[in-house]
Amino acid sequence: MPYILSPKIVENTEIMWMEGAVYEKQSIHKIQEGKLPPVNYDLHKIKPHSLTHAEGSLHVLENGKSIDQYFSNPSYFYGSCLVIKLLGNNYKLINSEKRIFHWEITLQELIDNLERVVGHKIENGPDKILISTEIYHTNLQGYHDPNYVLTLSKEAAEFLVKNNNFNLFGTSWKSTDYNPGGVDRPIHKTIFTKAIIFELLDLEKVPEGEYFFVGFPLRLQNASESPVTPVLFCTEELK
Repeated sequence: MPYILSPKIVENTEIMWMEGAVYEKQSIHKIQEGKLPPVNYDLHKIKPHSLTHAEGSLHVLENGKSIDQYFSNPSYFYGSCLVIKLLGNNYKLINSEKRIFHWEITLQELIDNLERVVGHKIENGPDKILISTEIYHTNLQGYHDPNYVLTLSKEAAEFLVKNNNFNLFGTSWKSTDYNPGGVDRPIHKTIFTKAIIFELLDLEKVPEGEYFFVGFPLRLQNASESPVTPVLFCTEELK
């Protein structure tokens, strides 16, 4: 069985970015006896940043690449992929009033966990990587609880982009940066020098290891982000 990395999109999904209703459905046509057209057909309004989504560098750069531009090289969206889930609990309380915890992944933590999963010493990171923690809290829809922040340190992000073949970074958390009140998104910008980003991945039940990733977002023209239902296939399934 492949692992499907996006929870079901439902109405009343928790808002993560103050953007209003995340998903709304409105009937355009409904099957009614004797009336045309004889179909059910709905309008779907989706705000992808509070859902599992892919994003391109246009998200943080004025002249960045939009989602549709990444399709000129489809290998961004499929290929061998490593899943790591950091062991232990390094979520540190940083805002007692709002109960916000932050785990900033150090370079050494990243390397140690990569070597633990692949079983040998490494010089470079993988071409594609999905990162989460061994245990994380979820909201009612199954997304990584936004109050449990998980981001890379600058050094860890720089390590990943040293691999010239690196082209995909994925996280279970809602963003790749945590800089409340700040105007810069340094980790996004570092990752975007080589890779596309996937956020809000459902990795809760996915064991660590190597998989084959497939995740083509909607091919929206000039979009900075787009909803996606990514899938991981085990090596045995591909055989």
